[in-house]
Amino acid sequence: MLVKSQNGFVCPSCGYEAEKDSIKGTRIVNKASDKEVIMISEEKSAEPLDSDAVCPKCHSTGAYFLLKQTRSADEPETKFYTCATCGHRWREY
Repeated sequence: MLVKSQNGFVCPSCGYEAEKDSIKGTRIVNKASDKEVIMISEEKSAEPLDSDAVCPKCHSTGAYFLLKQTRSADEPETKFYTCATCGHRWREY
């Protein structure tokens, strides 16, 4: 949708400008613009680290954890662990 401006018409989302006389009888559907692509090379965990947790697979200490309510509200949360060393995942009820 183009909006009237001083010199003609302007698209509010992409900034495309058209003169008054050039747009008469024309319908502009979409004009592509260059978009920035962001590539994630390495993802960092934002989960807290429990330094007392022991991995059942490699027996090292230190694991990231996440709490989720998997059962009804009157039951305790489930704690999901991810080992900081080997990446093994387990849960604790």
